[in-house]
Amino acid sequence: AGERTMMIRKAFTHVQKKQKRKYGWVVGGLVFLLVGVGGFAWYRDSQVRKQTAMAQELFYSMKSMDVDIANVERLVAETGGASGAEQIRKFRERRMQMEGQYDKFLSGLKIYDKKLSEEDRLILRMARVFGECELAAPPEFMTEVKSYIAKWQSSSRYKMAVERAVSNGYNVRIAKEFLDRGLPPQFFYLAMQESNFDPFISGPMTYMGHAKGMWQFIPETGEKYGLKTGPLFELPRPDPGDDRHNWEKATVAASKYIKDIYSTDAQASGLLVMASYNWGEHRIIKMLQTMPNNPKERNFWQVLTKYKDKWPQETYDYVYYIFSAAVIGENPRLFGFQFDNPLAHLEKR
Repeated sequence: AGERTMMIRKAFTHVQKKQKRKYGWVVGGLVFLLVGVGGFAWYRDSQVRKQTAMAQELFYSMKSMDVDIANVERLVAETGGASGAEQIRKFRERRMQMEGQYDKFLSGLKIYDKKLSEEDRLILRMARVFGECELAAPPEFMTEVKSYIAKWQSSSRYKMAVERAVSNGYNVRIAKEFLDRGLPPQFFYLAMQESNFDPFISGPMTYMGHAKGMWQFIPETGEKYGLKTGPLFELPRPDPGDDRHNWEKATVAASKYIKDIYSTDAQASGLLVMASYNWGEHRIIKMLQTMPNNPKERNFWQVLTKYKDKWPQETYDYVYYIFSAAVIGENPRLFGFQFDNPLAHLEKR
């Protein structure tokens, strides 16, 4: 090769070396950046998992406190005493502080800031209202709730029941009774599932007698909570002498009964209360008592995971019908119903 050719080759080799060094730095920089991004993503995910776990621990600590408050309230109601009332006040103050901390966790995790529909937000909020941790909800929960919402939308039953309740003032009285006992006013929808708010309805005959009234008490449970059984208890018809048909007395009895389940075997889970109310004290309660006696390990998600195949379909439907009705009730127009929230008066309190 001539001198000029050699010079060109040397220049080309020199350029190639510079390019290799340059691209080497670029590739190295990219690798470093990717490692950094991957490391940051791993760190961020680990922090999210850590914060989620901490939030769940805090939530179930709140629910344990709810059980303690409910039991102290029951003791104070039975024995009286200013010291008990002061203890309840302190418990409630601490409970409010914990709820504020939990809200901060949710804000940091952006649970409600994600691309959720308003329907999804209502479902998560209602899970929390009924004492279940929205962070622990299984993925299929929302889909299942929506299927029951669709069932309500496909009939006139929801509209007719709410209209009956509102026109007779049942919604105001029932909500007040449950709030006064420290329970979610949305237990209003349990009566809708039981009777469509018909105080004079009678259920089919069972080995424990006819269930009667708006809250469908059987004779044994009704008498346990102060409802006198009438002379026509063996007949499926209204009985003027039966307190179960007195919707106000029956509402007080139902709130007491539900509070007892809520503060003991259901471990402050409203959904487990519903299941217990439907399936009876001597069946679902025995199932619950086989599980650890704390809200973290005895809640709707845990029980459903362990015992779903042992639940009757009727009880499974019962819980989801009430829960989905409560979701709809928060914003009926969102779901195609032409009336407002029957519990909207509570927002003015």
